[in-house]
Amino acid sequence: MVLNQTGSLPCFVVIFTFVIVPGGVNSTVQSEQGIEETRVNLCSRFEQAALRYPDQIAFKAEGGLGKAWTYAEVRDTMMRLAAGLTNGGHIDRHGVGLLSENRPEWGIAYLAILAAGGTVVPIDINLKPTEVAYLMGHAGLQSVFVSEKGRQLWEQTDVPIQTFDLNFDADNYRFNLDMSDMLTAIADPAETAVIIYTSGTTGTPKAVELTHRNLLANLDSIVKALRFGPEDIFLSVLPLHHTFEATCGFLTPILSGATVVYARSLKSNQIVEDIINNDVTLLVGVPLLFEKMYQAFQRKLAQAPAARRMLFNSLMKLSATGWNLGAKWGRSLFRSVRRKAGLESVRMFVSGGAALPPHIARFFNLLGIDMLQGYGMTECSPVVSANRPDDIKFGSVGPPLPGVEVAIDHPDEAGVGEIIVRGENVTPGYRGLPRETAELIVDGWLHTGDLGRIEDGHLWITGRCKSLIVSAAGKNIYPEELEEKLSASPVVLESVVFGRKQDGSNREEVRAIIVPDMEWLIENGSIESSQSSDIERLRSLICKVVAEVNEQVAGYKRIVAFDIRTEELEKTSTRKIKRFLYK
Repeated sequence: MVLNQTGSLPCFVVIFTFVIVPGGVNSTVQSEQGIEETRVNLCSRFEQAALRYPDQIAFKAEGGLGKAWTYAEVRDTMMRLAAGLTNGGHIDRHGVGLLSENRPEWGIAYLAILAAGGTVVPIDINLKPTEVAYLMGHAGLQSVFVSEKGRQLWEQTDVPIQTFDLNFDADNYRFNLDMSDMLTAIADPAETAVIIYTSGTTGTPKAVELTHRNLLANLDSIVKALRFGPEDIFLSVLPLHHTFEATCGFLTPILSGATVVYARSLKSNQIVEDIINNDVTLLVGVPLLFEKMYQAFQRKLAQAPAARRMLFNSLMKLSATGWNLGAKWGRSLFRSVRRKAGLESVRMFVSGGAALPPHIARFFNLLGIDMLQGYGMTECSPVVSANRPDDIKFGSVGPPLPGVEVAIDHPDEAGVGEIIVRGENVTPGYRGLPRETAELIVDGWLHTGDLGRIEDGHLWITGRCKSLIVSAAGKNIYPEELEEKLSASPVVLESVVFGRKQDGSNREEVRAIIVPDMEWLIENGSIESSQSSDIERLRSLICKVVAEVNEQVAGYKRIVAFDIRTEELEKTSTRKIKRFLYK
């Protein structure tokens, strides 16, 4: 790792540079026929894995209860589908859509589209028909793979388009062609592999183009930083249409020879059952998922006898002592606890998509599970940085990945400024939006719109440029800092902090919308129900939490008013709060 200055930017920046080791996206490989091939793309890389691990299980459906696909079966079906797409003239410059919930066939269709030289356009299965129609029209799609649920959604759009069923077990599926029809063409790494529509936390989604080279650069960096292999079993819970899950929970494992198990649902009890039944070693998720797991631990702990609680807390203190000495004692101290919780096989949790409260990361690490927080964005394929198992700092998003340069643009006196990124993982831009692309990438640096600082080799996120609140005295207030402090209270389920201009002036006052954890409050006897008779009691409890938070921050940062909401805040399908709705 090199710390240096650069003269290529109009201001002082700190840059952390890593170099990809040999064997990355430009490496030479041998094809099945033994022909040397340097134009490596995602499909040729998958073929290497399939030829190396033909009998290894690649996918398991329905939490391991459904069909299991070996690497050889996935490769065979992928090539048949690719031949059918090509011979049927279904590959064009617009790409081929994917409208389905998580399942093995989603990934097989994804690979088949790429093998045919096409571009994949994943669509969120949880969108409204009008939103699906908009994306299909914007992308100019002529064909789309659909599950049964996807077909029902598509039929409500009135969009004329060719559809293919994601049912590859059917005797008469339309692409059941001879193996002699398999393709031999290799797509150029510079070609667009996938178009991802941003989740729209701040407004209208944009179409992000990611090339084979972009994704392979990111995949190589992830594997080198976090060490995955064929012995790993991933549980896939996040929606595959989003880059975080597509890269980290789909492409990373299948290019490493690992197994992907598709969770039956997002229900906590079924996730734990799926982990137990499949000996899952790794789970990629968003903070909300891990917060719910943490809260479940805390509820069970609160119900345990006093002696057991005291023992648990004593062991946590001992584990913390070991952690401070550079030793992970929690792995042995809490082995029986993890076994009883159904997490005995898990070696790693990876959190991304939003800020993970430091106390959550600390809890699971002390419990003996490597909990790693990372940072990224769709436009970066998406991972930019991540904590390493041997280099974890709670609250940070870790050092940049190998091959990724991170800088802080126009840092203030505290070292905080906009995070900018450069590397082969960076998108060529937004499709059909040259002005927005020019604003995104300036002199080769991608401007993330996120604020942060670099300290001790780690990147620390402080907030979003668009979310930044400016006090009357011109001081910067980061909503995420206040939200983190609010979420540390068991009374608060979630919150959103924002600035609202005072009447007749440009001054912003800090306000919040707070969602109380009603289940926790009722279980602990703090309130009896959510009925009107307990509303005043509820407000009193939230007032106390806000007052405690305000005592921890400078006067100009304090929350001056708040509203209580008993329903969850509106979120994207990747569980990010739609901030633009709350102002």
